[in-house]
Amino acid sequence: MFSAVATTLILGSCNKDEDPETPVDNDFYVSFTADGVENRFETGVNDYGNGPGRISYLDGVGPLNSQFTYFSTSPESADYGRNTLKIQSSEVKVDSITPTYEETYQLFETGNYDYGSIIEDSLTGGINGVVIEYVDADSTVWTSDVKVNAQESWASFAITSHEDSGSEQYGAKTSGTFNCRVFNDGNHIDLMNGTFRARTIYKEQ
Repeated sequence: MFSAVATTLILGSCNKDEDPETPVDNDFYVSFTADGVENRFETGVNDYGNGPGRISYLDGVGPLNSQFTYFSTSPESADYGRNTLKIQSSEVKVDSITPTYEETYQLFETGNYDYGSIIEDSLTGGINGVVIEYVDADSTVWTSDVKVNAQESWASFAITSHEDSGSEQYGAKTSGTFNCRVFNDGNHIDLMNGTFRARTIYKEQ
C-alpha cells in the first residue's frame, strides 16, 4: 500500500513539474536607425513598455477606424515622453457606422501598406495608410504623415505576421518592417531598417 501511494505522489509531482504555467509573452520591441544612429526600444528593458491604443475623430462626426502601437518608457521614468515610437494604421471612414472588432483587426493584417495621414478632424479628413511618429531624445516630434511632406520612392511598410494574442487586454501580436522619412518644421530624418514585434488591436475593458 505504502509503495503504491508513494509511486502515485512521485508521478503526480513529476507531471506537475512537466506542465508549468504558460510563460508571459513579453518579447516586444522596435529596432531602427535614425539618420544612421541605431535605436532599440524593448519591453522590459530600460523601463520600456509597449501597448496598443486607438484614436477617433475629436469632433465625433463619423468614426475614424484607427489603431496604434506605442513604445515608451513608463510615466515614472526620467526619460518619459522622449525616445518613443508610435506606429498607427488608419482607415478614414465616409460613414458614421462604428467599425466592428473584425474590421479593426484587419488594420494590421499581413501585407504591404502605403504611408497615410491621420487627421482627427473629420472635416479635414485623412489618407488611408500608416503613420509613424518618432520622438527623439530632445523631445522633437517627427512624423511620416504624407500631408506634412511626401515620402521618398524607397519608403516601405510591411506587416509580416499578425496573429490573435489570446489576451483579454489586447487583440493581436504583430510583426513588421519599415523604412520612411519623418518630418519636423521643414527638416527631415530617415528611419531605416526598421523591424518590430508589438501588441496591437486595443480591447475595451
